[in-house]
Amino acid sequence: MRTMQVTKNLAELCALLVDDVYGELPSRIFACLLNKGRATIPQLIHNTALTPRQLRHGLVVLLQNNLLYYNIEAGHAVYTANIDAAYNIIRIGKILDMIGTIHGEEEKEVMQNLLSMGHAKVGDLRDAYQAKFKAARLVPAANGDAQHEDEESTGSKKNSKTGLFVNSLAQLDDVLCRLIQAELVAMVADDLFRSPEDRYKSVEEEIIKTFFSGGVRGSKGKEEYDSKMSKRLREMRDEPLSLKRTLHAKISISKRRKVSGWSYVNGTDAAESDLVLERDVVLRINYEKCTVELRNQQLAHVVSELYGETTGEVYAVLLQQLSKKISRCQANPQIDDDDDDAAQALRVSTNEIFDNLDPSLDVSSGVGKVGAKMTDRKSANRILDVPPATKKPLIEEAEVADEASSDEEEAEEANGHAVDEDDDEGVDVNPTTNGVNGAKVKFNDAGPAKLTRKEHFRQHLLLLCEDQHHFLRHCAMEQWTVDFEPLMRSLQEMELDTVIERTVGQTGLRLVRILRKVGKMDEKTLPNLALMSKGDVQRLMLKMQMSGYVDMQEVPRDNNRTASRTLFLYWTDTRRCLDRLIDSTYKAMLRCLQRLVVERQMEQEVLDTVKRDDVRGREKEVMEGRFYNRFVRVSEVQEKLLAHAMRLDNLVGTLKDF
Repeated sequence: MRTMQVTKNLAELCALLVDDVYGELPSRIFACLLNKGRATIPQLIHNTALTPRQLRHGLVVLLQNNLLYYNIEAGHAVYTANIDAAYNIIRIGKILDMIGTIHGEEEKEVMQNLLSMGHAKVGDLRDAYQAKFKAARLVPAANGDAQHEDEESTGSKKNSKTGLFVNSLAQLDDVLCRLIQAELVAMVADDLFRSPEDRYKSVEEEIIKTFFSGGVRGSKGKEEYDSKMSKRLREMRDEPLSLKRTLHAKISISKRRKVSGWSYVNGTDAAESDLVLERDVVLRINYEKCTVELRNQQLAHVVSELYGETTGEVYAVLLQQLSKKISRCQANPQIDDDDDDAAQALRVSTNEIFDNLDPSLDVSSGVGKVGAKMTDRKSANRILDVPPATKKPLIEEAEVADEASSDEEEAEEANGHAVDEDDDEGVDVNPTTNGVNGAKVKFNDAGPAKLTRKEHFRQHLLLLCEDQHHFLRHCAMEQWTVDFEPLMRSLQEMELDTVIERTVGQTGLRLVRILRKVGKMDEKTLPNLALMSKGDVQRLMLKMQMSGYVDMQEVPRDNNRTASRTLFLYWTDTRRCLDRLIDSTYKAMLRCLQRLVVERQMEQEVLDTVKRDDVRGREKEVMEGRFYNRFVRVSEVQEKLLAHAMRLDNLVGTLKDF
């Protein structure tokens, strides 16, 4: 699991996000912690020039919204900025839209309330809803109908008096239980307020004091120490999800009681009374699980761009079933073990996917149909027990073949193999002519194929297995899995290649791919391998060196270090290129949000007018023409800037978080 490197652009971006949502006071404290590092209250007073009262108010806001870590050292609280939680502010809208689409409007409403509270007790959440219910009863019903409800497009019902989708405390408990079972909401534990470094240090001290008072000695002692460390850290990490296991135990007990006909003395059903959460349980949003769901959406979108909406929907259902067994996107090597049991559990069957497929989805479309004699069933249905073996990680490899010269590129376009890489999330394949030597591939689309719906559906799975990015792997008989780590590395490489191609062109991209595959190469050998002149290679390599995509190493043959007796080796570091690209993306997002702040300040008078109750929703009728035009202009600019920031966040997710 890669830790987020706090660069200057990222620090400014997170401070701006905190300022936009929570105000200037928490933002000043958060920015100080990012710039100065860990600090106590006296140090924060000195660095921020705030009064103790102001500082305490700001710290409370940051702690309530999980933006700070703290640890007690020598009787004093030491605070640390939570950079991951601050960046997740920009994804709040995506998370809410995703929950509303997948789980429903009730879950979206409860999640929105939890996001606004940071973390809250179940009792406080119930009291807040109960207060709204009581206030709604005092309001007279419109047109004499107290039970009028608005039907939403999703089928959920919104109460016209309360303005809520949740209409009772029992429904609230049911929604909370569903969110906990989906791991989107987790219980707040004391260890969550300590930074990962502090947690690791405390566990290390505890284990050494308890089991290794004389020190860790020998290879066996080192193995035992690592085993105890990983086990304790895993228990500490999974503690917030213990509430899910408790609910599963209650559900199983309730089912057994219901089957046996046993009920409580008061006559209530066991399932209804057992699944009520305790009032003192503190809940918060589990961003790790939300990131898993966002990754599913991103991958489904890429597949839709490559193979069409039908295959994309099939893949989305597969990912949804598979994500029930996944709690986070990236594994921690200090905690998670690469055991076979975990790999066996991370798979889904054909029937499980097919049963959850939308019945209205036409799976017979989206895949070309050919005769049975023209297909190799044995090759198409081959089973791979392990991911395809590679000598190096996928991100270090590149396909150099078929890109030797511009003549071959023109031949590829004529043969229908031209690939245009999209800027945002996928690749659009636009073949000009199907087949080889101009001969078109003829699909049997004249009449319905003699296949069942399940067989048509299975064709989409086999198509995904054959993709160059390996979106899917047929791991056992009618069992499927997704190798997320090599898949995301391949998509990261694709995004990086897109940026390099738009910066230095297709020829420069070919040089980078050659260096990835071969490694360090002499400046005299590279032109021969790339079939380019030495001058063109030197010009492109200098441009890419200034952009940070390649670098040069000087290897002198003797101590004189003369140019004629020195080897100049070109090389590229893909990981470093990705880090530079991520930082550039942070910078672009920061510029978008800074521009948004300036636009809002320029039209502050108009925006303040729109916030009035007598104007909101009736802007065109109430406002004068010149003020209304200014309001429309700033709204359009705001929409464009936020949309661009969201697209950049998709790129950040692909390059780092997913």
